[in-house]
Amino acid sequence: MIGTISKILSSGYATVIGAVCAIFIGVCFPDTGKLFALPGNIFLTLISISIIPIIFSSVTCSIIKMISNKVAEITVPKIIFTFMSILILAGSIGVLVGLTSPSNKTIMSSKLIADMVFQEMQNSIAEVSLFDSIDSLQKFSFADFISTLLPKNPFAAFAEGNIIQILSVSILVGFAIAHLDSQKREISLRSLTVLMQSFKKILKIPIKILPIGMFCLLSSNISKVNFEDMIAMTHFISSAFIAFFILILLALCIFTVYSPIGLFKSIKSIKEAIIIAFSTCSNQATLPFLITALRDKFRLAEQAVDLAIPLGITMCRAGNVAYYAFVSIFIASIYNQPLSIYEQGFIVLGAIMTSFASSGANGIIAISMISIILDPLNLPVNSIILILVAVDPLIEPIRTVTSLIMNTAVSCVIINGKRRRVQCK
Repeated sequence: MIGTISKILSSGYATVIGAVCAIFIGVCFPDTGKLFALPGNIFLTLISISIIPIIFSSVTCSIIKMISNKVAEITVPKIIFTFMSILILAGSIGVLVGLTSPSNKTIMSSKLIADMVFQEMQNSIAEVSLFDSIDSLQKFSFADFISTLLPKNPFAAFAEGNIIQILSVSILVGFAIAHLDSQKREISLRSLTVLMQSFKKILKIPIKILPIGMFCLLSSNISKVNFEDMIAMTHFISSAFIAFFILILLALCIFTVYSPIGLFKSIKSIKEAIIIAFSTCSNQATLPFLITALRDKFRLAEQAVDLAIPLGITMCRAGNVAYYAFVSIFIASIYNQPLSIYEQGFIVLGAIMTSFASSGANGIIAISMISIILDPLNLPVNSIILILVAVDPLIEPIRTVTSLIMNTAVSCVIINGKRRRVQCK
């Protein structure tokens, strides 16, 4: 009986049926959809509980092997250079779409939205509290971001789930262990490998109930969508989707050239990770699924995958960079502030920094971090943030999927630079 249920849940049909039912309930019965938030969060917790140990152990092991072996298919500088090139391109696409989009005129023609933009923040405080505490509206500066790259207390970083700090600690620990004597280095590698394999075993629990977890998360997320706001923001949403679509097309082109198994097999191999990204809106939750796909289906080197994917999930979030750049241009146009070519360039770089800073954050906290870009440009963010939060439940799933697909494609570029082809399993 259990085996039969497990087989049904593991089929693609169960996933499709779960997604259709979730959308139906979220749209037609939003109050019912909200009831699934608790089981959905439990499902996400089952995934998230393994993410931090896997990130730490996989990155640390890869750094140790890369340094101690003296020969590696990839290097950290190569990864960073490739990621930054893609992120600059993503930010430029966001700026270009923002400059050519008529969304600001459409939005300001709506009295509801116009009033929200210009009224005092205190008048909207009740709406904000629906999403998060008032404290989360604090402004974030570039200096704040730099100061948080390395944790004062590494144990606090692990407890709080600060991914970018965990990555920093992992790299430092990897460098340190790599310079120990060979016996201690081998003991450390074996211990880290056991840690990683143990938490991969834990991950098998949520994987077996993926359609159920996806149904709960998707129905509760869709139930948050306010369709009156969606109508007023139609042009804004469609313009953001255009930016994401351009990035996805670019990623598909990269798959065609650099994927060892070709375009169509690549998309098929990561479909499970795409489902997780869409339903959880979490880049971190896709980590084990991406690592498994790139190792087993793409047949890429294990050591290279263990280093590139965790770094990419934190750094190469192309969808977020394009969105932050697009929103910055959108806000500048709302307030009729012209931007020079230098200010547009600053927006691209600022969008990259904001994407790094918001790693692991979501909702109003992630959106409010756009002040890293807007404050130096003297653009207000407090009033417009309510609009951005209102439409985010619809935009965030596509943004997360875009980042996942681009991260996978870029990983193929980094690891499979020689364009090796293999037969898909």
